[in-house]
Amino acid sequence: MEVKFKIETLGYIVAEFLSDTKRLKIGHSSNYGDKFQELLNKFFFIYEIVKENDSIYFPYSTDVLWQDDFVNYKWNISMHSLDYCINIKIYELSPSNSEYKEELLNINIKTEELFDCIYLSLEEALTDFGLVGYKKKWEAGNFPIYEYIMLKAARKEVDLLNVRCKEEAEWRQKVDLSDELGILNMR
Repeated sequence: MEVKFKIETLGYIVAEFLSDTKRLKIGHSSNYGDKFQELLNKFFFIYEIVKENDSIYFPYSTDVLWQDDFVNYKWNISMHSLDYCINIKIYELSPSNSEYKEELLNINIKTEELFDCIYLSLEEALTDFGLVGYKKKWEAGNFPIYEYIMLKAARKEVDLLNVRCKEEAEWRQKVDLSDELGILNMR
């Protein structure tokens, strides 16, 4: 399964799911806030607990609502254990009829595969728009720099180490800015 996120027009982002048997494309307007970033936050919660091998959070389930003028999409993201795939369900909802709910997608995707797709989408967005252009085209939020740096560092097998500091400042989890910029500049 291939998953792509792309700014398609001014203030409009789409998620596209492609497989041999299915193609689904849904969108979200920036008029309703930065729900793309909210979705990334939910995915990255999973990313961090899998990376830390922290099974205390499982089973895990969360929802994100993508809105548009005529149709809404409810994302349900769940994962049962560390060595299980992420389940993504997408439901079509009607802003005017609270009774309407149709399941459009129900897939299991390997964690590594999903985050590879997210990385490729962010890489393409950064190449297409840059940091400033992304904000101007998406309007609702800035480029997801944290997510991009984390995924690129993992892909390039670079360990982001926290700067040595006094114990009372450890909560900051600061990474040297030159290391972060170095990852951004890697080809």
